[in-house]
Amino acid sequence: MSAGQQAVPANNANNASNEGAQKKHMSKAAVAIIAVVVVAIIVVAGVFGFRAYSDAQYNNAVAACAAASENVRNATNDYNNLVNGYASEAAALTKKDVKDASTLDALNKELSVELPVYEGCVADDTAGFKSATAKLNEQADWYKAYTQSLQKAVDAVNASKK
Repeated sequence: MSAGQQAVPANNANNASNEGAQKKHMSKAAVAIIAVVVVAIIVVAGVFGFRAYSDAQYNNAVAACAAASENVRNATNDYNNLVNGYASEAAALTKKDVKDASTLDALNKELSVELPVYEGCVADDTAGFKSATAKLNEQADWYKAYTQSLQKAVDAVNASKK
């Protein structure tokens, strides 16, 4: 072989090692860029995911509060219908009209309870709506319980009529 032919493989070996070094160097830079892009995508997805989750929680809290408010309205209507209807008629009776005057006292005691103050669904955030929902649920329970106890008092007066 001639010296020119032997020199070519040596140059090819040097070129191959230089290209390998450049490929390795480019690969590290490409990996770094890809890692930065992946981290940025994860952060953006996390932010949007958290906002979507927070919005869903907020919307659920608003809907639950609206449902609780509707329950209070229905329970209040039931209570008021009883107060203005049968309870009013029974309360109009006198001790002379009933066998047991204590039933009238019990009815008047039921009619003199202090009603809860309706607060509604007024809030600025999820926690506020959840708190309002809890209060409204308590009010609905109060109206349901007092409607039942008032009905029992009305029934006792009616059963005691002469």
